[in-house]
Amino acid sequence: MFANKLMVPFALIAALFLGLAWGVDDSYSIYFVPFLVIAALIFILSPQINWWWYSRNPPELSTELRTFLERSCGFYRRLSLEEQRRFRARVAMFNMGTDWEPLAFPGDSLPPDVQLAIAAQAVSLTFAREQFLFDKFEKVIIFPRPFPTPEHPYDHASEMHETDGCLLFSADQVMKAFVKPTQWYNVAMHEYAKAYVLKYPNEPWPNFSSEDVWEKLEAASGMPRAHVESVIGLAGVDALPVAVHHFSCFQSGFRRFFRRSNKCLSKFF
Repeated sequence: MFANKLMVPFALIAALFLGLAWGVDDSYSIYFVPFLVIAALIFILSPQINWWWYSRNPPELSTELRTFLERSCGFYRRLSLEEQRRFRARVAMFNMGTDWEPLAFPGDSLPPDVQLAIAAQAVSLTFAREQFLFDKFEKVIIFPRPFPTPEHPYDHASEMHETDGCLLFSADQVMKAFVKPTQWYNVAMHEYAKAYVLKYPNEPWPNFSSEDVWEKLEAASGMPRAHVESVIGLAGVDALPVAVHHFSCFQSGFRRFFRRSNKCLSKFF
């Protein structure tokens, strides 16, 4: 990280003066203190320093991850070359600005392709906005497979904890949807769509409460409600985040069955 590189010379100079004060003349100790203070301040402010630096000099994704993104993310493929560069930069910054917590993974290490698959959904939703982070949902917990929780003590693939600012995902379901977006409902897109609506509650969101809304959603996507709820693992799913998912993944079908809603959602994404 940039802050660590910035801190090293000050720490080394502080160590040098400490050694001189110890072995040569204790008057050198007066020079030790300011360099130590600067190194300590850089350490304390390292998150802000890193964000400032990398927002201006975003790290590039590895060749493997860029290939994976190109192959699996339809939203990314539709962008111009300059927009693709900005998308990759935002994915990298999103990864940096998110508190990832992998559970039950070997070595407690989150595979980078899983991280990419989740980040790409969030960045797709906020790509048209200047603020692309979900600051109220910085904590993301990832399980390898569907998991139970105290609120839902049975296996499911995603969950939102609004009060704790936390999202939970099953990596297995996320990856299946990222690799086969037309065959598998994307729980990462679903939860971030819910977070997006919470982030902008005053936007005039379309009303998806008509009696035939689920029939239209299925016609637009080929995904029946039973599939959506079985992938998530929870019943009683709200139609709005599903509509946002289908708007992103099945644009032609969504335009055909939701003309007014398509125009409305186009203003937000």
